Amino acid sequence: MKYRRNNGSQMPPEGWHYARIANVREGKQANTYMGPSETVLVTFAIEEHAPAIVTHSFLTAPWANFLFERLIDAAIDTPKEEIYYSELNGKRCGIKVEYREWKGKLYANVVDVCSVDELQEVDEDDGFVPPTQEIDLDELPFE
Repeated sequence: MKYRRNNGSQMPPEGWHYARIANVREGKQANTYMGPSETVLVTFAIEEHAPAIVTHSFLTAPWANFLFERLIDAAIDTPKEEIYYSELNGKRCGIKVEYREWKGKLYANVVDVCSVDELQEVDEDDGFVPPTQEIDLDELPFE
């Protein structure tokens, strides 16, 4: 059996992409300015740029980062109070990728998420950008 190496870039281009959640698992605890937060590692398979994958670490403390909450809402049709991480596997969503440099290396970073329906609106109208959730920090319940 032979294996042919892919010498091209496996990083997806910056911008919005259709993605499928390939894997979700618990990450390490992260220290934030608000205190410790658990994390979850989500691996996305970019559909139009196979075999491009992006893994992103989401904070799960609700006061720290709402991006994981938005991912759940975008990927799961029926809202639930509690979900198992495994319920996200195989679900489709839209992700926005931007490049970030860290310790001298360039990484593809997930900076926003949306539902597939919202992303289809982008395809139909080039000037439209999927909505981002605005948060009033004064209304957050800090304990």
